[in-house]
Amino acid sequence: MLITLEDLAACLLEDTKTVITTLTNYGYLLYTLNMLKSLKPFGLDKKVFIVCIDKKGADILKRMGYNVFCVDDNELSKFSPWNTKGYDKICYLKLELIYRILSLNKNVLLIDGDIVFRKNPLEDMGVWWKDTIYDVWVQNDAQENYNTKNMCTGYMFIKTSDRLIELYDCVSELGQKKYLKCAFDNNDQTYFNNFVKPGCMFNALSLEKYPNGKMYYDNTDMLNESAIIVHFNWVQGHLKMAKMKEHKMWLLTPEEEEQI
Repeated sequence: MLITLEDLAACLLEDTKTVITTLTNYGYLLYTLNMLKSLKPFGLDKKVFIVCIDKKGADILKRMGYNVFCVDDNELSKFSPWNTKGYDKICYLKLELIYRILSLNKNVLLIDGDIVFRKNPLEDMGVWWKDTIYDVWVQNDAQENYNTKNMCTGYMFIKTSDRLIELYDCVSELGQKKYLKCAFDNNDQTYFNNFVKPGCMFNALSLEKYPNGKMYYDNTDMLNESAIIVHFNWVQGHLKMAKMKEHKMWLLTPEEEEQI
């Protein structure tokens, strides 16, 4: 994956230092488009640097006017449920994507496609840009704010630095060996918790503002007002779509779905 500053130019945010990015493929495209539509009210949908694994998905996104970088691996074009064959390769590409952008001296906001935005994320990011203490802001996958054992890598902001570039190096021989230890154990999330978290200053995002799936499903009424995002994890496969529809956060119309 060879990403250049020219590839990122159209996606830089107002600080000229940060890129919002997501990884997708044709099989996951509906979720990605739903996430992008949730960003549209804030003028951010066309600012996302979308890395698409297969040409079929990339061509559709380009036709819609999105900023797309194509990896062109058609073997990974299908929907890959959590921890199934193919999922590990997709998670490796997420790590490499972070590494490549950090190496270009840019910050990264990585977003999974099963996230829906309810408020403008830039307000908090403006605070993070100015912060001089933390390296990473990351979603918590627990049910209590004090429990920071397992961070969720589906939503995370990472500031570029020599230390973070080194921690995210998954392309060198040593880096690939580290990733192999996580390849079939939640992959990029395990990599972060085992190899990145111990070496950086991280801030676990508030569960009231950035709830994971279980937190939201169990506390829907309480979180509807406070949530900036809702991450529909903690369910596998296309149960995600059912959950989104249940909570009225499936935003695509039938006509929009037919476009792919």
